[in-house]
Amino acid sequence: MDESRIFFCDVRERLKASSGLISHWRNLQLHHVVTDVTGATGMRIICATVAGERDPGVLAAMRDRNCRSSVETIRAAMVGNYLPEHVFALQQALALYDFYQARVDECDAQIERTLAMLAADRPVPQEPLTKARNRAQQPNALSFDVRDLMYQLAGADLTQIHRIGSYLAVRPVAECGTDLSRWPTAKHFTSG
Repeated sequence: MDESRIFFCDVRERLKASSGLISHWRNLQLHHVVTDVTGATGMRIICATVAGERDPGVLAAMRDRNCRSSVETIRAAMVGNYLPEHVFALQQALALYDFYQARVDECDAQIERTLAMLAADRPVPQEPLTKARNRAQQPNALSFDVRDLMYQLAGADLTQIHRIGSYLAVRPVAECGTDLSRWPTAKHFTSG
């Protein structure tokens, strides 16, 4: 299940980055003014373009309030030729992206069910879960809040470790379990 999720995320990211959503814009420059074309602003504009919208002003008005680029900058980037073959290719790339995103969502739902099942046998820790150390949304983050389940399952909040987000905290537990007594020291654990 974790391997499937990694595969689907990898394909989705490759589609987004190189051959898919960005390359079909040809003379339009959305990818230069929006950090992530699959973010709120990018997806609104892409979906509207596929649906037939061509007015740069209307497309720029779809800017999310958290987008760093101004409406004017986005509007200027959306001026160009919307050739039917490019819009068709964009539509196909969007359909593939949506397909892989749906597979990632299915994997997330299965991971959530599995973690809930494993955590059900564990006692709830006495100490309340501390505030999240990393607040930024991580790439390929799980679509549900995994911290509570992982805290109950592992008995510690692994996300308090520097640079460890919720998805990365799931990985060692998925690979090794929560019983680390097989490794006498941290060096034994990391060597093998």
